[in-house]
Amino acid sequence: MRDLLLLLADSQFHSGEELGEALGVTRAAIWKKLKKLELLGIRLHSVKGRGYRLPYKIELLDAKILAQSVAGIPISVCFETKSTNDDVKQLINSGAVMPQVVATEIQNQGKGRRGRQWQGGVAKNIMMSFGWRFESGISVIEGLSLAVGAAVARVLKKHGVESVGLKWPNDVQVDGKKICGVLLEMVADQDICDVIIGVGLNVSMSEQDMQDIDQPWTDVMQQTSEDVSRNQILADLVNELEQVCKTFDKGDGLAAYLTEWMQQDLLKNQAVRLISGNTEELGIARGIDAKGALLFEQDGQVKALYGGEVSVRKQ
Repeated sequence: MRDLLLLLADSQFHSGEELGEALGVTRAAIWKKLKKLELLGIRLHSVKGRGYRLPYKIELLDAKILAQSVAGIPISVCFETKSTNDDVKQLINSGAVMPQVVATEIQNQGKGRRGRQWQGGVAKNIMMSFGWRFESGISVIEGLSLAVGAAVARVLKKHGVESVGLKWPNDVQVDGKKICGVLLEMVADQDICDVIIGVGLNVSMSEQDMQDIDQPWTDVMQQTSEDVSRNQILADLVNELEQVCKTFDKGDGLAAYLTEWMQQDLLKNQAVRLISGNTEELGIARGIDAKGALLFEQDGQVKALYGGEVSVRKQ
């Protein structure tokens, strides 16, 4: 499927015969593949006598291009997978040397926080997972998800996205609209801790792609007038995540990112709803502490909350 989409990526008309010759298959086989692309949500224009075309140009992720901008970290690019986090977990369980990166064009069962499914179009966004081994164990990764959010914000600003903010614990927003989500999973042993950093970044979405999303959203294309390259954004993310993990490996941890995160804190001193299961509490967000916990004030009392426990919404 990737090879066919690559031929159509220029948004020019291509006849079924031309496509069949390029891929070494029959026109009937091409027709079946085109129908599958449509089932995946890819719109195609068909004109008798001219052939098929995409209504817009696309850029597919390319491991060779990525390798030119990322040194020393293997990057696997697949067309379709259930979950890139699960793919990296399989690499860890098989004894693969970390770090490892897996990125995909289509993710069928992408995971967000608290069991939610991460939505994404086809060949439009960044859906990737970054695996890193912390030889010092779980003790050094406190606050890692917040540092990852700060790293994502850096990349977005580099590509011309302004007004980037961070919503505890791991959402990246622009003008109150979600542009990126982060999910960390751990595979811990007694002495070492493998961490999988899943990143879902909206680059070029459509209303159809996001029709099931129940919160305001935006993407890179809406926020910048520049031509953006998905390959370059992904490469920049990998390089930033490598630096984050190296910083934590050295023991510097969240302290190296704390000021940066606090400057972009969207919830500080805001009235918020604290949602845990079927219960809700009202209070004031008072920023974060040195460990990355949310400081939640209620009736004059402040308590520290950690990311796995709750969700927070502005009142």
